[in-house]
Amino acid sequence: MRRFTQVRNSVSTKTTFPTTTLLEKNEHITEKLLSLIKYESGRLLLMTGAGVSTDSGIPDYRGPKGTYTVNKNYKPTYYQEFAAHHHIRQRYWARSYFGWPRMQRVKPNSTHFAFAKLQSLGHIQEIITQNVDALHQAAGSHDILELHGTLHQVHCMQCGHINSRIDHQKILSELNPAWAEFLELVEHTKERPRLNPDGDVELPSNVSYETFKYPPCEKCHQGIYKPSLVFFGGNISENVKERSNDMILRNDSVLIVGSTLTTYFAFKLVKLAKELGKNVGIINLGPTKGDDLADYKIEAHCGKVIPAIADYLSMGR
Repeated sequence: MRRFTQVRNSVSTKTTFPTTTLLEKNEHITEKLLSLIKYESGRLLLMTGAGVSTDSGIPDYRGPKGTYTVNKNYKPTYYQEFAAHHHIRQRYWARSYFGWPRMQRVKPNSTHFAFAKLQSLGHIQEIITQNVDALHQAAGSHDILELHGTLHQVHCMQCGHINSRIDHQKILSELNPAWAEFLELVEHTKERPRLNPDGDVELPSNVSYETFKYPPCEKCHQGIYKPSLVFFGGNISENVKERSNDMILRNDSVLIVGSTLTTYFAFKLVKLAKELGKNVGIINLGPTKGDDLADYKIEAHCGKVIPAIADYLSMGR
């Protein structure tokens, strides 16, 4: 693997080079950095993780300011617990109820827009994202597969009926007027609860969820709604697995950005790409599970790299 990390004066024999301030000043560095996207890629598949959305205000899990780093006691919602226990669903939907207004206000950042620009220029063909925030779509990207689903809709676990998260929020407000008043109060305070990567928030430990109500399915009237994302311990659907494998097959290179590749299936896709002889590149600040599989590793925050690449290529270089 060729590792690209920041150096002070020159390019070493290990082909290390800066990825920030010298991007426009050193032609050799620029050419090497762009090789992932322009010169060696052919059809390029982009895979993104939580690190792409941190500049939008959504924390990642394992970064320096990630949820696991900041809150050592953080306990995510597990699929089996959500499916089996009423009190777990009360806890999740109450915390999600408080987090949804924040998620609605989140906007794409410069990296999302840069990816959309690169796709419009023909340098990126398709996108697989592990994120559930729909910010790639909001920035204008297309041909996107949401590997872990989306926060923007809910579905019945029994009959599969789908409802929008916006409408679901309105129903939760109608069912929980006292909580709605509490939410209104919290929204007007300066110190709001910390947002988690999956869209819920950290409420005080002394908050009781016993009074929080959530609706049955409006179609079958028996099932319960679940956010249309993959909880910890849940399974990616066979359809999504098949589509993601097909995307690996029909592209020549895979570029992973802002992901540690800790989740099993995302790492499995990168292994598949490598086994098939695809070019594999990684841009991430910190180590990833796929470093040993990568042909290139750029050690940098994507917000300092991707927008500069997009601007450079948009000038016809």
